[in-house]
Amino acid sequence: MIVASSRRTFLKTGSAALVYASLPREALPLPADRPPRVGIIGGGLAGVSCAWLLDGVAEAVLFESRQTVGGHAHTIPVVAGNQEVLVDVGAQFFARGPHPTYVKLLELIGLFDPNFPEHDASLEAEMSIAVMEKGRIYPRFLSPATGRFWPVFAPWNYQGLWAFLWFALGAKEFAEHGDWDVLVGSWLKTLPIREEDRERLLLPLMSAMVGCSIEQARQLSARGALAFVGKALPESLLAPFKYSNSLLGLGGNVQFLAQLSQNLTVHLGSNVTRVRRSRRGGFRIRNASGVEDNVDVVIFATPPYITSSLLAEIPRLSRTARVLRSFEYFPSEISVHRDPVYMPEDPWYWSAYNISVENAYSEASVWYGALRPVQHGQTPLPLFKSWATARSKAPEQEVFRRQFLHPLLTPGFVRAQRRLAAYQGRAGIWFAGSYTRDVDSQESALVSAMNVVRELAPTAPNLLELAGLMEAVSVFQRRSPESPEKGEGA
Repeated sequence: MIVASSRRTFLKTGSAALVYASLPREALPLPADRPPRVGIIGGGLAGVSCAWLLDGVAEAVLFESRQTVGGHAHTIPVVAGNQEVLVDVGAQFFARGPHPTYVKLLELIGLFDPNFPEHDASLEAEMSIAVMEKGRIYPRFLSPATGRFWPVFAPWNYQGLWAFLWFALGAKEFAEHGDWDVLVGSWLKTLPIREEDRERLLLPLMSAMVGCSIEQARQLSARGALAFVGKALPESLLAPFKYSNSLLGLGGNVQFLAQLSQNLTVHLGSNVTRVRRSRRGGFRIRNASGVEDNVDVVIFATPPYITSSLLAEIPRLSRTARVLRSFEYFPSEISVHRDPVYMPEDPWYWSAYNISVENAYSEASVWYGALRPVQHGQTPLPLFKSWATARSKAPEQEVFRRQFLHPLLTPGFVRAQRRLAAYQGRAGIWFAGSYTRDVDSQESALVSAMNVVRELAPTAPNLLELAGLMEAVSVFQRRSPESPEKGEGA
């Protein structure tokens, strides 16, 4: 990887012809006498994955507005309990069920080893859950965990356990085979549980998992909202519910992947302000610092609300811009702090994932003390990552806060994904990112990059190696939740 405004020359016999042969008819002609240059706007997981997948067959030129690659994969160092911990402010957890391709990528680049987990760059932890409601003495639900089996026998927890059991059974099936148009509110009514448990436990639980308000959660696509629970559940519902997180952080993983990309030039610290056709063919990309670069094709790996504004000078893509503007997002805030302001008052109830229901919102607080092993003579880490969009009280020991815009995965969002798929590759423009397919996750970001590179360079070595690790090739062939609708003319 080169972080500069200069360009590294890379010659690979036949690479230009390989990319040219696989482009759709409406794509711009690519040079046959030199390696193609692929412009990538956005340095998150999707953008950097595109560069790494293309390594060896094309020159990648990546533009990122922040000072480091990572995008929403934002990792910061925090000192807590006399040790430094890398905290993911944005996306963090992964598991083989909902993230099969991403896990294989980490295995391939040496950051995850399921056979020797104690020696790799990740930690697996039980995702114990507590759901607290303001004004209520006991949790509305407290999950059992290793070393904490007593919640099974607590009378106040019986109804919550029963409701969660039915929820888990239904989620496991619906997350794989459900209809994307079914709303969360409608799906919850199919469970044979009390109305109170649907409205006061399960709906707030799903709201917290997504980060939206409780009423917004009611309108989500149930299949999308259930993905991170249903696909991560073990075969036996009596077994612990586990997720992994990287010791490098997701941001560190993205930076590591970028360093592995030998034919990548990166322009950091400035927003792209203009993308236009070049008189010499291809495109010219310019950022706010005045850096310009010529490329043959462009991959937009930025959120749709950013991408749509950059299509203004590209003829025949006005309808594509309208599709991009139809993706709905909502704001949220994440706080990293050292005080347990959002934890249950009684430490006996403290869990890895602690949900507080207050008014119209249900927000979670992740306790790092439950995610990191406690050494002999030490106490669990006093470190927390909390959703703090509508909290009535702010942390007193806040380390960092960041605002995000998150996808609101309604059936309308899913339909927009299908419409966008029909515009992929038109006029030499491609779209990658977690918003383009399935649910908002590391898996979707990576698979979206694989789908684009599969069209540009189907025999790219890194693509073939990663795909070869996936026993089912169909995992990365799906561009959207269902087959894309037939698109209109550009």
